[in-house]
Amino acid sequence: MRTYYFTFLAAFFLFVNIVSGQKSQKLGNATFKFSNNTLEVSTGKVERKLFWTGKGFITTSYKNLGSNKEWATLKPVYHSDWGLPTKIDSTSSARLLSVECVQTDDEHFTSKHLLVTALMQYKSGLDVKYLVRIYPDSPGIWTALEVKANASFSPQGVPEDLGTKKSYGSNQPVKIARNEFIPIDFSKENKRTYWGIYNNPGNRVNTENMVEERTVTGFPIFQDEQNTWANGLNIQFEDDGFILLKESNKTVNKYGHQTGAFYCTPKGVEVTGWGLKPDEISSDFKRIWATWTIAYTGNNDNMQLALKEFDRVRYPVNIERDMHILIDTWGSDWQNEDYNKIYGRENSEFSVIEKEIKSASDLGIDIVRIDDGWQEGRTKSKKSWHPNTKVGYDTDWGKINKLSKNYNVRIGLWAAILHITPEELFTNQEKLGVATWKFDFDKLEDHDAFANRVKGVREFIKKTGYTTQTSWCPEYDDQRYGWYSPVRECGPMYFQNIQNNLPTHLAYVPYITLRHHWMMSKYYNMNDLQCHWQNPSRTNPKYSDAYLHSQSYAALSAFMTAPSCFMLTQLLKPKEREELRKIIGVYKENRKEIFESYVFPIGDEPNNASWTGFQIHHPNKKTGYLMVFRELHNEEKTKEISLKFLKNQSVKLIDLERKQKLPEILSTIDGKIKLNINNKAGYLFLKYEIQ
Repeated sequence: MRTYYFTFLAAFFLFVNIVSGQKSQKLGNATFKFSNNTLEVSTGKVERKLFWTGKGFITTSYKNLGSNKEWATLKPVYHSDWGLPTKIDSTSSARLLSVECVQTDDEHFTSKHLLVTALMQYKSGLDVKYLVRIYPDSPGIWTALEVKANASFSPQGVPEDLGTKKSYGSNQPVKIARNEFIPIDFSKENKRTYWGIYNNPGNRVNTENMVEERTVTGFPIFQDEQNTWANGLNIQFEDDGFILLKESNKTVNKYGHQTGAFYCTPKGVEVTGWGLKPDEISSDFKRIWATWTIAYTGNNDNMQLALKEFDRVRYPVNIERDMHILIDTWGSDWQNEDYNKIYGRENSEFSVIEKEIKSASDLGIDIVRIDDGWQEGRTKSKKSWHPNTKVGYDTDWGKINKLSKNYNVRIGLWAAILHITPEELFTNQEKLGVATWKFDFDKLEDHDAFANRVKGVREFIKKTGYTTQTSWCPEYDDQRYGWYSPVRECGPMYFQNIQNNLPTHLAYVPYITLRHHWMMSKYYNMNDLQCHWQNPSRTNPKYSDAYLHSQSYAALSAFMTAPSCFMLTQLLKPKEREELRKIIGVYKENRKEIFESYVFPIGDEPNNASWTGFQIHHPNKKTGYLMVFRELHNEEKTKEISLKFLKNQSVKLIDLERKQKLPEILSTIDGKIKLNINNKAGYLFLKYEIQ
């Protein structure tokens, strides 16, 4: 065991309350051990060792057990991996009161794991719990703090949030509360890639990106390299990489609530931002933003896989509850050849929903989600969240329940989360058995607002016996959830509104929708993201070239996600229904395997003239899927596409719509295969079998 003993520790041993005895625990390949002031945790794939200094725990080793790559190669510069300026720093002392470990799945809101809780008390008046989640066989480790103020604590002197200080006329950053520190040595050649996902996706339904990326290659690092907008950081040294991710509500264009920054420094990498401003630290334990640390071996493909593998153990999906195709009733705002008439709430009247349930059943769609308009009051009304009898509903959802049962189509509901009460939420759930809720018009501008939202929805889901899920809407520019935050314990993120007419900034453009999905799939598990497609033939040609694309092309552009059509399917023409029914049927025959796998972007970035698409792959399976698109302005009938994880593999391709095997293809040393699509705005929906 490699343990660093520092001369500065000697002065503090008088103040260390040593927790006597050795403790250990095991869950599958996950292990925990605490002995002689050393905490050792392992998932079976990564191992981390931390030493108690009398001021906190410091990381002395972080190892990728597959490659034996050691990441913590410098002596830690801090006395604790976490810190709070003027309260937990090099002058602070603490007593370690207990170190405990239990097996848990956090009330079924995450995968089963070992939870380590180290409780300590600082002389500055803070009680701190250091939490470590050890998920068996995962490529990473989850850490967080819970913080409580005692009577002697004063927030005075603690910086409220990110700021700057003047230095020779320059504005230099002031660091705030530190979450995590790993003593990585940046003196050798490396590259650092920061990425983040934007908020307000509805207002990015144009040529705006959804993902921001920045790669820095300079080394050594002589000055602190600060990044305040990223969700994640990937550090690459030759064939090994290390990922740090903020489990917060930060987005590229919305800083969030005290979400801090990443710092790559001469002494290591650190993460700041507790999500607790000084005056929010109270006499109750409050959870700070957690951090993921993930180690992997390989290239960028392996990085994407490792991130998604950890994301899935942190936010597992329930196949029976979460795997579905749904329609959302709002998006068909042009219906009767009149572009000047905007439809919205009218789409949620009973007469429309009755037709839509029958239509969804015919097409093989699982859920009809009734958007704004089903309730008695207006969008932001209070105490009005019961069925509106003025638009055809009965008070107890009786007619809808009967239709749902007769046509085997489940029902979802939309709600303005700030205005529906917990009692109204549960009453509608109890009467209707809602399959999925879409929550909209939220504002989460401080720690308690966010924590209470998660707590309240968790309580609601537990009360339903885990029979429903929530879909979190990040539309508009309000501060809401971020993309990796704990709201995902309760259900998927809702991606973006795309409509067929007005407002013009939401008009469906196939290549832009495809590009957004393609970019998101680099850093996100797409089965935990509800993504839309729209009716191309009813999209206003004044604002889009959607009318030049088929129904199946539009649908397939969402089938690598949790697909949701933002339209009324009852408006489809007979031939369109036949086409859509066919592609939905093929998808549903394969969707369980698709849903259980991981999605990766392949080909070129969509720009309306690319060969592009998605590879659906699982490292433990011998099969996968390809969804490949030849865009509208591409002139090439044949294209060589690079695939992931299939170098030097012999594969058979199956055309799923035509139900025929293509000739056996031996992938080249570069993992490329040659594909053919005869028509522009055409596609291939393929399954591959590794021989």
